[in-house]
Amino acid sequence: MGAQRIPAVQAAVQIMKDEGVGIAFGCPGAALLPLYAAMERVGGIGQLSVRHEEGAVHMADGWARTTGKAGVAVVAAGPGAARLITGLHAALQDAVPLVCITGRETTGPRRAGGPPRHEAYRPPDLVRLAGAVTKRAERIEDPARIPGAFREAFRIAREGRPGPVLIDVPADLAAAEIICGPAPAGGIGGGGPAAATGGRWPESGGGPAPVAPPDGTDSGAVPVPAGWALAELAEIFGARSPADTSADTYVVSGLPETFPGAAADPRRHRVPRRSGPPGWEVPAAIGVRTALDHRGERDAEVVAVVDGRGFPFLAQELAAAARYEVPFVVIMLGGSEEPDPFTDHLKLVEAYGCTGRDVLDPAELRSAVQWARKEAVSTRRPVLVEVRAGHAAGARGDPAADPVHEFAHGT
Repeated sequence: MGAQRIPAVQAAVQIMKDEGVGIAFGCPGAALLPLYAAMERVGGIGQLSVRHEEGAVHMADGWARTTGKAGVAVVAAGPGAARLITGLHAALQDAVPLVCITGRETTGPRRAGGPPRHEAYRPPDLVRLAGAVTKRAERIEDPARIPGAFREAFRIAREGRPGPVLIDVPADLAAAEIICGPAPAGGIGGGGPAAATGGRWPESGGGPAPVAPPDGTDSGAVPVPAGWALAELAEIFGARSPADTSADTYVVSGLPETFPGAAADPRRHRVPRRSGPPGWEVPAAIGVRTALDHRGERDAEVVAVVDGRGFPFLAQELAAAARYEVPFVVIMLGGSEEPDPFTDHLKLVEAYGCTGRDVLDPAELRSAVQWARKEAVSTRRPVLVEVRAGHAAGARGDPAADPVHEFAHGT
């Protein structure tokens, strides 16, 4: 087929499809209408609407770690778009290949008229903000540049030490028609998942398995006083016998103590983060689960183990998981003798359309987890197990400590 005139964004979507993008995570907006229209016209790429811009990046991160291909986050360049920076920084730290697409309304002058408060509004300069936390941040100023910018974005995200790339695309340029030639044979990605990850995520169990960050370390995690619970969970999701044909288990957690022996079991995979923000586990688990479903591995199990203090930060993404039927188990480790006086986590997840159960007695943990695993499968939604059995910490020789009521994050 020879050259043809098509909207510039349609050429970009075709490049995304050639790169193996199966789903785009993002916050829809008017500036993204040309992109979504092109996705529908080209076909083959789904979309999952998130509740928080940061959540979109963490979901794309989880997708990339599971598939070995670059994840895609799509966000309108409104006031909340600056929330992308936290997720981009985390992806850069952990060497995760991402392509973040931001859409703004127009390249022309601001519209006249309307309330003065609207006249003074300008979207944040995302290219400048993201410059320090991406491998490249580029604003499109010519529609003919769009196909080349997208090809380069995926290449840069993969090559060398992987990381995020941001492209800022005005809606009027995205919709403009350009003359586009045929795409190179075999797609842009070339060597598949191994090439996309630079060899950092070796194949095991039939697909690329998420592993620890490139230097093999975790840092910045908040210690959890429920060490007994981690030991119990390791047994529940423990190593299988050679004859066991059960599906793989993917454990998403920023706690370095979570399942340290997972590397010895080729069917149990850790999805860690070296410097993740509070609560990132929930959207990351959505990305992992979505990638597994896209790959046809619906029997695989996803478990997010999260610190109770960080859980509420991005818990609203449970609503997106419920809407799109993304099931997984969330195990929230509290460990305090007194519950959070401000938040009832079980009612919180119920408000988002999910279910949960608390654990006040260590003897109840195993049965609660088994219930949650079955409930997630039957409802096709996330299920919470809140561990609040703090007294058990002293039962295994751990030092006793008084409850701490102050909340500190990011240190």
